Amino acid sequence: MKFLNDIGNRIGRMMLEKELKTRKRKVVYNNFHSASSVGILFNAENKEFYAAAKEFMNYIDERGIKINALSFVSKSELIGYFPYRKGVEYFGMDKLSWTGKPNEEGVEEFIERPFDILIDISLSDSFPNEYVFALSKAKFKICNNSSIEKYADFVLQLKNKEDIDTYIEQIKHYLESIDTH
Repeated sequence: MKFLNDIGNRIGRMMLEKELKTRKRKVVYNNFHSASSVGILFNAENKEFYAAAKEFMNYIDERGIKINALSFVSKSELIGYFPYRKGVEYFGMDKLSWTGKPNEEGVEEFIERPFDILIDISLSDSFPNEYVFALSKAKFKICNNSSIEKYADFVLQLKNKEDIDTYIEQIKHYLESIDTH
């Protein structure tokens, strides 16, 4: 089964690269003072990461910035256990094609939104997140040093890729201090 998954993932990545060639987006450096919308990709399965994402979303919301978030969940039946929050969507394994491409209307809508900033705080190397991050029409994309950094406009280097709190603090620091002029 792993062999078939590997083939599907390779084909999915080839299809992603082909689709990226047809997409154009203008990069605009934004910070928390200039942004009016932020998109977040996060990991909801890890309780610590979920709590950190929720706190980070509250932090952004307190600044009057519109927020939308998306999380890939490996088991779709877990989605019902997450508390409802306006602007947050989840999608599971059953919403992926055999190549790993998400087949969910909410995911396509997320990709098409021209967020001022898109931040990946998932800290994982999953193809569904890579697909969303790569194709997003966001004006300014931020991630850590992971497999998706080639699609990012700003990459934060993490020594400990499991330290979500330090990562989010670094994002806050840079997005509060980056000069967009």
